[in-house]
Amino acid sequence: MRRVIVVDDEPITRMDLGEMLRELEFEVVGEAGDGFDAVELCRRLHPDVVLMDVKMPVFDGITAAETILRQDLAGCVVLLTAFGDREIIDRANAAGVTGYIVKPVEERLLLPTIEVALAQSRRLRQSREETQRAVDRLNDSKLIHRAQAVLARDQKISESRAYETLRRMSMDKRVPMASLARSILEQEESRKESL
Repeated sequence: MRRVIVVDDEPITRMDLGEMLRELEFEVVGEAGDGFDAVELCRRLHPDVVLMDVKMPVFDGITAAETILRQDLAGCVVLLTAFGDREIIDRANAAGVTGYIVKPVEERLLLPTIEVALAQSRRLRQSREETQRAVDRLNDSKLIHRAQAVLARDQKISESRAYETLRRMSMDKRVPMASLARSILEQEESRKESL
């Protein structure tokens, strides 16, 4: 069962949304009346979905959404608003919000909006993770290349031989080449500092 936090400064709206969500087989795990409390609830509960009003006291919905999404505190954020103006839509997009519903909320639109928001959020998360893995591989490659150059210089061997030495040491010690390279570079840095 997918877990939802409902955030609106009007208690009756929270109650109505909660009932709709339960009928759609979502588990409402928390409610909040402003963006600040929404962020704190997300820190504790890490819900799949945050259904949140835009206009609220303390933090508005978009400010709260930015924090929630930047800190990866929820699967996705769907904003609710009585206002459909371009500025709010642009701010919501910039914050990373994946769903947007104009009030009054119609139950028939709630499920498809949340499902699409969840799917979009999963795709975005996968894309970020793939990008991070690519960046990590590139950084590891740079470390290995630098360590290879240090080994080649210190042992007076070719860089290809230094690479093979690194690879063999990595296999013998059962540690990733990047970790071994990092250690070699840290030792090199210590040696330079002691001179």
